[in-house]
Amino acid sequence: MPLLRAALRRFLSTESSGVPKLRNLPYRLRRAAVPAARTAVSDYLISTRYLPSSHADSIAGLAPRSILDFLAGIPAVPSTLPSSDLPSLLRRHLSFHPLNELPFFLESIGLPPSTDSKLMFLNDYPSLLPAVAVLAHFGFPWSRLGLLFPNVLLQVPPDLISARLVALEERLRPLLRAAIIAACLAFPSLIENDLSTSAPLVDDLRRAYGGLDPDLGASNDIDMFLRVCRRMQMFYDAGVKIGSIGGLVGCNQRVFLELKEELIGERLRFFKSLGLAEEAGRFVLSNPGVFDLDFDDVVISVPEYLRRVGLLDDEVDAAVKLHPFVVGRNRLKNLPGVLRAMGLNHRFLEKISGGGESLRYLSPDFVLEDASYDLEVERAFLDRMIKVKVEKNSQLVDAKLEFLKSIGYGENKIATHVIPVLHSTQEMLRERFDYLLERGVEYTMLCRIVSVFPKVLNQGKEMLSENESAMIKSKNVWLNQIFKPPTCVAEGVLNH
Repeated sequence: MPLLRAALRRFLSTESSGVPKLRNLPYRLRRAAVPAARTAVSDYLISTRYLPSSHADSIAGLAPRSILDFLAGIPAVPSTLPSSDLPSLLRRHLSFHPLNELPFFLESIGLPPSTDSKLMFLNDYPSLLPAVAVLAHFGFPWSRLGLLFPNVLLQVPPDLISARLVALEERLRPLLRAAIIAACLAFPSLIENDLSTSAPLVDDLRRAYGGLDPDLGASNDIDMFLRVCRRMQMFYDAGVKIGSIGGLVGCNQRVFLELKEELIGERLRFFKSLGLAEEAGRFVLSNPGVFDLDFDDVVISVPEYLRRVGLLDDEVDAAVKLHPFVVGRNRLKNLPGVLRAMGLNHRFLEKISGGGESLRYLSPDFVLEDASYDLEVERAFLDRMIKVKVEKNSQLVDAKLEFLKSIGYGENKIATHVIPVLHSTQEMLRERFDYLLERGVEYTMLCRIVSVFPKVLNQGKEMLSENESAMIKSKNVWLNQIFKPPTCVAEGVLNH
């Protein structure tokens, strides 16, 4: 009902766009038309598809957009029509205009209410309704079945679905069905394949669920179990081996039950970018305190920060001399880009690899203990940024600066000379930068290339691919430009 009310409000709003206005209905009938249409569609599915009333009601009741599209498609209704005659009018319309059932069904299971298929009836997919019946009988929420479409609903025979669910329930006994349903929704492979091929995952699930607080483990809350499974998948995607994470769930319940997925994803990407690769997931679970650190708003100053962390003065000085664009202020969340640009990420990892106390280098308190920075660098940056923002759109300038800082550039004069040359959005610049990395350009080299030839990121992927051979042929020219003394790098930017 909340979904239906929200959809109806959008239809009645004069400001809504892309949604039928129901101008074919008298205003006084529009509110009554929605429940009448739900009943008519449900009755239609029962009488033509012989669906159980519970299934028909789910399809009609969980497809508000399709209901409204259906109403918008009926001929104009006379303004004198009594509201009591509306149900019979809708039934009569369905008698002569067969319903396109697939959009209703897809929307009801949580998918967009559209299909590219030329088929329109549920019976056009012989195994669909029997598969849905098996899952619904087991206890799967109707509105979540979209997570199993199409691989399970259309490709696994209903009797095989039933057999695999019984086998899984037996393997995970004495867990409640809510836990099993959540596991299948998060990992459809449990139904798609024989259980023998999913043994490591099943073992992880048993230990993960078993490690939860007894009150939680006895919960019948599918959403709670699904939350655990979705976060397990995030760690699998980050490189944690399937079969090795179950024991870590119990001592990290806050991570798997309370933290937002966005925060977990950000931390995993941060440590993967530092160079931990497949070890990133296990590292953050072994050091859950990293989720309490603020990476977004903490400002560091390069190279001062790296010296305070304990990197040798000589190696920091040499890296800065070769990569002067990293100097200046940046945010802690961009530290992986700074370190990769300087080729020092492996040295930083040595400092924090033990976890525990060594993670103080990432804490705001450590950074704020010494807020020293190069005043000359900052003054040159601010003076030049004023001029750049006068000439260019201020918002676009800030977005391009954020991109440069994300790949390792600091707030310095070099960055202000690169910004006006870049003519794409922040997202497109990042996409092209990543594309060149995927094509094999080394990270530190690419950052230096951008310093001298910023226009390379103004080209689309197709152009970059076409020019790849030419770039290789002119590699020596690029290197000669890039290996000029640091004072010439900004001059190179000014000339391009």
